[in-house]
Amino acid sequence: MIDRLTDKLQSFTSSLDLGLKCTHRILAMANAENWKSVEVETANRERLLDTIARDQGQIEAYIDGLISEDLTPNNINIIKSWAFDTQNWINEVARLDDIIIETLNDSKDGITKEIATIFKSKAAFRGYNLNDVRK
Repeated sequence: MIDRLTDKLQSFTSSLDLGLKCTHRILAMANAENWKSVEVETANRERLLDTIARDQGQIEAYIDGLISEDLTPNNINIIKSWAFDTQNWINEVARLDDIIIETLNDSKDGITKEIATIFKSKAAFRGYNLNDVRK
């Protein structure tokens, strides 16, 4: 049972690393205002987070199923390390998500201002008929 748990923990840690890399890519693409790529990477991250949540449930079931013989100090340290690493990952991704949201809001505000400027310019020229201008 402990071998399956260890394998699952290693797979879980790899998924966490992929999730963090995906989050960094989303941030980079948001900074570059590459909206299509942000959308694609966000969908990829969502699928990855679903996998992480499923794997976490399996890991917790393995931990609940451990018998006292499997609970050696080394195995307890492995479980504690997993919990600590997972919490650190959650904190880091939440921090990056806040930056991503701020970046997206800043871009949205900039686009809104740009649209307002274009609309005002168009409205200012609406009353003029440039075909009647004499040469």
